Amino acid sequence: MLSSLTLDQFLVFATVTEEGSFSAASRRLGRAQSAITYAIQKLEDQTDTVLFDRSEYRPKLTEAGRALLPQAQRVFCLLYTSPSPRDRTRSR
Repeated sequence: MLSSLTLDQFLVFATVTEEGSFSAASRRLGRAQSAITYAIQKLEDQTDTVLFDRSEYRPKLTEAGRALLPQAQRVFCLLYTSPSPRDRTRSR
C-alpha cells in the first residue's frame, strides 16, 4: 500500500496535520486549497481509508491518520538524514 504513495502526498498530509487546516497547509505550500483537498482525497482513496474527520471546523486525524503519520515522518527523516549518493561514493 505505501509503496504506491508519493512523497508529495506525504508532504501534503504531514503539512495539513502540522498546520491544523487545509487552508493553512495551502498557504504554507503555496498551493490552492482545492489542490490540498484533492491530494488528501486521492491519498484516502489510495489507502482506502479516511485520514481526517471533517465533521468539525478543523480536520482531526482519524485512527488511520494517526497510524499513517509516523510512517510519513519516518520517510522524511530517512530522506533528510541519509547521505546523498555523491557522499556515499566519496567515502569509498
